[in-house]
Amino acid sequence: MKLTESAFNSTRLTFFAALLILVSGVVAFLSFPSQEEPSTTVRDAIVIVANPGLPAERMEQLVARPLEERLRQLPELKHVTSTVRPGTVILQVNLRDEVRDLMPVWQRMRAKIEEARPLFPAGTLPPQINDDFGRVAIASIAVTAPGFSMSEMREPLKRLREGIYAIKGVQGVSFHGLQDERVYIEFDRTRLAGLGLGANAVLQQLHQQNVVLSGGQVVLSGLNSAVVASGEIRSLEALRDFVLAVPASAGTAPATVRLGDIAQIRVLPADPPESAAIYRGDNAVVLGVSMRPGQNIKMLGQELKERVAQLEQQLPAGFSLDFVTYQADVVEREMGSMNRVMAETIVIVMAVVVLFLGWRAGIIVGSIVPLTILATLLVMRALSIELHIVSMAAIIIALGLLVDNGIVIAEDVERRLAMGEDRRTACIRAGQSLGIPLLTSSLVIIFAFSPFFFGNTTVNEYLRPLVIVVALSLLSSWLLCLTVTPLLCYFFLKPGHHNADEPPKETGFYAGYARVIRKVLEHKGKMLAAMTVLFIGSMVLLSRVPAGFLPPSERPQYQVAIELQPGSDARRTQTVVRDLSHWLSDKKANPEVTTSIGYVADGGPRVVLVLSPPLPASHVGYFTVSVQSAKDVAPMIERTRQWMAQRYPDVRVDAKRFSRSANDAGTVAYRISGPDETVLRDIGTKIEGVLRTLPGMVQVRNDWGPRVPRVDVQIDQRKARRLGISSEDIATSLGARYTGVEVSVLRDGDTLVPLVVRGSDAERARPEDLANTLIHPASGAAPVPLSALASVSLSSEPSAIRRRDLVRTLTVEGRSTQATAQQIVDRAAPDIAKITLPPGYRIEMGAEIEEAADSNASLKTYLPLAVVAMLLLFVWQFNSFRKLTLIVGIIPFAMIGVAPALLLGGEPLGFMANFGILSLGGIIVNNAVLLLERIEAELAAGKPRREAVVSAAMARLRPIVMTKLTCVAGLIPLLLFGGSLWAGMALTIIGGLLLGTLITLGLVPVLYELLFGGRLARWLEQRRSGEASGSIAHS
Repeated sequence: MKLTESAFNSTRLTFFAALLILVSGVVAFLSFPSQEEPSTTVRDAIVIVANPGLPAERMEQLVARPLEERLRQLPELKHVTSTVRPGTVILQVNLRDEVRDLMPVWQRMRAKIEEARPLFPAGTLPPQINDDFGRVAIASIAVTAPGFSMSEMREPLKRLREGIYAIKGVQGVSFHGLQDERVYIEFDRTRLAGLGLGANAVLQQLHQQNVVLSGGQVVLSGLNSAVVASGEIRSLEALRDFVLAVPASAGTAPATVRLGDIAQIRVLPADPPESAAIYRGDNAVVLGVSMRPGQNIKMLGQELKERVAQLEQQLPAGFSLDFVTYQADVVEREMGSMNRVMAETIVIVMAVVVLFLGWRAGIIVGSIVPLTILATLLVMRALSIELHIVSMAAIIIALGLLVDNGIVIAEDVERRLAMGEDRRTACIRAGQSLGIPLLTSSLVIIFAFSPFFFGNTTVNEYLRPLVIVVALSLLSSWLLCLTVTPLLCYFFLKPGHHNADEPPKETGFYAGYARVIRKVLEHKGKMLAAMTVLFIGSMVLLSRVPAGFLPPSERPQYQVAIELQPGSDARRTQTVVRDLSHWLSDKKANPEVTTSIGYVADGGPRVVLVLSPPLPASHVGYFTVSVQSAKDVAPMIERTRQWMAQRYPDVRVDAKRFSRSANDAGTVAYRISGPDETVLRDIGTKIEGVLRTLPGMVQVRNDWGPRVPRVDVQIDQRKARRLGISSEDIATSLGARYTGVEVSVLRDGDTLVPLVVRGSDAERARPEDLANTLIHPASGAAPVPLSALASVSLSSEPSAIRRRDLVRTLTVEGRSTQATAQQIVDRAAPDIAKITLPPGYRIEMGAEIEEAADSNASLKTYLPLAVVAMLLLFVWQFNSFRKLTLIVGIIPFAMIGVAPALLLGGEPLGFMANFGILSLGGIIVNNAVLLLERIEAELAAGKPRREAVVSAAMARLRPIVMTKLTCVAGLIPLLLFGGSLWAGMALTIIGGLLLGTLITLGLVPVLYELLFGGRLARWLEQRRSGEASGSIAHS
């Protein structure tokens, strides 16, 4: 290649370009966009449809099924999962991994929902659609204002949100725990009955009178003027003074009565609360602040804090603002840790290089490291790749690889100088002769990483920056090592004391290695047999390594999911959440806790991209707890469990670390599909029994929960018609007594406050008196008790019905604290297989096993393409199928060191370990490429084949050992201090390189002699000669 020669012909330009990279790279680094983790596409949406009071089975039949059937018509849909509860349907829509442009799909989804709306039963509220799940809150701010009502907090909160929106890098601000208020009109039923007023009549009058309507236009002095007919109620006093018409009794004229005289009118938060946020035991409103892409989270976080401090001064006295989650601190801590790992890696790599090459050559090779890193950062900035734990880890991984090129170039220049070549010629020829082999080596490693780039799963998206950054680092290193390194060698390198072609005989190491190589070449069959036995043994050992997926997060935060008895009132849930909030905020009891925030019937803002907050439900609570350091997480989780078990033994508590994927590490889930609830529950009970017998299993449960009570009112239609009462009259009267019926709205500025008619506290506290509820005929006739025209009975219904892709499903799940999910599945498999499934029922795996299967399926799709690309590359370089066979033949033997490393390190064979295995295959072939290139050079110099092989092995011993040791040494800080995510990958590569390099140093010469000098080679030559003779004779 002429790159090196061009660099020498333009020395000043080359050094200026290097200086430009250095300066611009430093400037770019100081303001580089940063965040905690890579952004991934969230292809999920949630649709919530409510019809208060409608039974779960009817919600399934009349709402869930019509919606599902229309949504399944979307070709981009992967799964639609429904959670049906009494009065509510929650659909989770998940798109296929290959879908990239989400907005058109969401628009078509909304159109399909509109198609289904006419089929919904009367009383169904408009669907709520949330398709914006990609936002992660970089900060959560809790606003508390003791003594202020929610209506009084609303305007200051709006001003606060507008002030935060003024920050340039802010994408969105969401409210959580903002409880909408209601105006509750609670009637005195006795007084109403005496006046002959029924719930329907009151509702009708409020609805008809409290309106703003257009009266058309009139022309005044030649101008069109609007006519507005308004009976709008604008205040509580006006509502109390609202006049109701009382039906005329026999012989009397119609009368009127003031609403405030017959009803208690109160402004309260929604009762029971629809959602709530609790901070330090007090009601709060949480603002979730999300960041625009491409921003530096540290700078934006600082600006946000300054802005919030200014805005707090403008709020009314009594308002308090506290940051309950602040991701800038998390990112700073993570980046600080990765920076330390990078610095340690650079020091270790430089030490190894200097140790082998000497200080002068070591500095020459080491100078490429900062240049390569800064060049990579510049390209990353151009490609909009942020700095986060994955891109930083990619740079750290690349550090041990990128110096390989410099080592090989510097070592070859030293060898040529020792042979007597002049300095300029030695430097240029080193670059020319090694340019293609080094490019091949770099491309092979890039191809080995490439399957993780092309997949579309969340895990592939998560790791894609790693592949890109490693590729950029290797290509930048290759370019700089062919241009800058030879120039530095020309100006600063002195000839070494050794001749790389003929190592000094007094060096015992080289002499010993030569003897070993010659002995191995004399016993090639034994060598291959021994290697085969080692390989088979390593595969047997690898089969005993437990399979896994991704380890849990090590962030200094944990989550607490609280679940009361299904159907529990939100007020009780709020009591439990408030109590736990008080305890977590107690510095004497929990000095490790820095902040905690609890949510009722909601999950709050998404603070981690892969986090899926719990679905809204009245019996569900959720906490995010931050502690001082990651080591405090485990003891705080255990303490939280113990406190809740003592205080609320009937409440299900799941305190756990955050996950790195959509499912918690160690979670297994068996998804049973079929039509009948009884059969589903029976199969689920058997699976629960199997899981509970396994050691370390916790939180074993099914997602349907127990059945809950339901009151059935069976109307006698003949009696009802005779009395002039409709089913709607009955439903309205019952709703107006207990839950309340929204009849109109009161406008408070831009806010609409619903007017809700319901019974008094005493009436609502007597559900057993339901049969005596007075039903008022719409005709105005005398009211009759419900018992006169209907029977009331107590039955039960499912607390939740789960459906997936149009079929009922019951999922049994549990989490292991001692084993991986795959280990649990393997242990449970014999007993699960004994469960007999009726026709029409099936069991599928979910949770971590399903996610791992999806990710590995993507890997299997693109891995063959990467292998083909490598093979084409080798054929292009060597133009020989025998050399291609040799290179492919050594790859499996790199696996020999993988199993011992994983077992010694106590790591499972997870996704990142598989990542390391593929990377290892690309790295290990560099040994063969360098050896083959040298063997060809020795043969070209006229040496016999055996001597050429031995000389090449000795000549390439030092660079091969150096490059692999630098790679191993560079991964040690990542293994020890980089976190559990990278441990499996680092162990795999380290173990594979330590043993694989030693093996390939002997195996490549053996395979070369077999393929080019043994009986196989002679047979191939004879066959080729025969084919050539035959073609000549034929012609």
